[in-house]
Amino acid sequence: MPEFISNAKFYWEADGLTEILIQKISGMQMKMTVAGGDAPIGVTKDGKTQTQATIGGVECSEITLECVATADSKQLLDWYNKCHAEALSGGKAEGRTNRKLGKLSIYDGAEEKVQYEFTDVFPTSYATSDFTAGSGDLLTETVTIGFTYFERKK
Repeated sequence: MPEFISNAKFYWEADGLTEILIQKISGMQMKMTVAGGDAPIGVTKDGKTQTQATIGGVECSEITLECVATADSKQLLDWYNKCHAEALSGGKAEGRTNRKLGKLSIYDGAEEKVQYEFTDVFPTSYATSDFTAGSGDLLTETVTIGFTYFERKK
């Protein structure tokens, strides 16, 4: 019988971005697009239509990290700011040089059982939770991350 792994114990990191307290990761998806499969691609002699489906490319979704903010957790916003042009004025951005290798590890107890590796990760959006007087909720940060490819290493 196969060993089943819970998805409740996980850890995400990206080249120097470590010790982030993550509540949830969502949106991890990659799919092949189909070219030419939904309609005829041409007509031949006697009016016969020709159809064919082929792989048109690969699309990667974005993953969303929902994190609990701490007094020291400025690293996600700093990374976001390094990857994007200066606010309002535009200008130089260091997005290409600040792309990272990301890893998502799933644990069974203290042992890593599954590992996904993400190529060229970069933040595409950053948000915080709402602020409400008298609230007992924790401050959270939500970062959406783009990537070019992922694969399961373990």
